[in-house]
Amino acid sequence: MPAPPILRDVFHALRDELGVEDDGVTFDDGPQPLQRLDVLLYRAGDPAATTALATVGMSAHPMPPRGKGPGGRAELRLFRRGPLERDAEQRLAMRLANLAAYPWTRGQPLGWGELIGFEDEIPAFPGCRSVFLAGPWAREQRAALETRVEPVRLINAVPISPTEHAQARTTRPETFFSGLLDSRDIFAPPGAGHPSPAPGAGQG
Repeated sequence: MPAPPILRDVFHALRDELGVEDDGVTFDDGPQPLQRLDVLLYRAGDPAATTALATVGMSAHPMPPRGKGPGGRAELRLFRRGPLERDAEQRLAMRLANLAAYPWTRGQPLGWGELIGFEDEIPAFPGCRSVFLAGPWAREQRAALETRVEPVRLINAVPISPTEHAQARTTRPETFFSGLLDSRDIFAPPGAGHPSPAPGAGQG
């Protein structure tokens, strides 16, 4: 079955922005109506660059609404400093795919500024059991992808430590994330580095 027009638009927008993907993982038979989801991989060429993972498929359907507001459509991204082993890529892609299914397994949309917790550590991010969902934080980043159906919001999943999670629960999302950007490299596990350039910088 051919991909819906909105997913073709998302796919081409990703290629325009990030180039041709290095690999991809397909997940079938997700929660209805999310039958298929792909996680595209853009590998880092050196330790200073970032490996990027991006979902394609979540935006095929609007997310369930929250209260009286619309759920909207979205796709997820996750960045990790440096190259990853193939096994880590696969496990991280699966975690991102499970997060993409969250609106339909929990019956509520995902949005910027939210916290999502997991029962175990996030692959390639030791010590992190939750993510902060962020919008764009650099001028060159996109907030959404324009498609022939409607805009698709881009949500960045940023793994955080339990201490950071506790801080985020008691701080305004904008204040928390601004402090996080100033304090460490958000593309690496906590304690692994200093503030980082925007995603995509040094990619390849």
